[in-house]
Amino acid sequence: MNKNDLLELFEYNLWAKERLLDSLSEIKQGDFLKDLNSSHGGIHGTLFHMVNAENIWLSRLEGRQVDSLDPSQLNNVQAFRKVWDSLDNRMKGVLAALNDPQLQEKVEYQDSKGNKHFHPKLWAFNQLFNHFTYHRGQIVAMQRQLGYKPANTDLIGFYRERRS
Repeated sequence: MNKNDLLELFEYNLWAKERLLDSLSEIKQGDFLKDLNSSHGGIHGTLFHMVNAENIWLSRLEGRQVDSLDPSQLNNVQAFRKVWDSLDNRMKGVLAALNDPQLQEKVEYQDSKGNKHFHPKLWAFNQLFNHFTYHRGQIVAMQRQLGYKPANTDLIGFYRERRS
């Protein structure tokens, strides 16, 4: 995988995230916050997990201390959108500064349990983009469970839309 592949995955991630957030803007606040006994509780908890993970991985890739996010400050889709816009701008900067050989450079960090890890930067990007796909699928299932029509965020839809 090279930088161009990562840029395409980043663009797909942006596209899918916008579609997901647009579909979530139709959800009643009570349903948005409802504990569905699912991944991280429900839609709100899963979205927070996603945005928090991006913040943590970006901080690791930037070599900086993680700024904590407060889930109580992210109580609606617009608040999530605002934080994600900031994270997306940071991600654009990180990706723009990289070249193909740098993707194989090691990133060293400590996880939330104190374990030290040391692996290629490429692994961190792949983890992050795959992580989003996994949790978007969970949110789609929660939307259906609550009686809402979710957006289609499949990769093939992204490719088809870009081609037209």
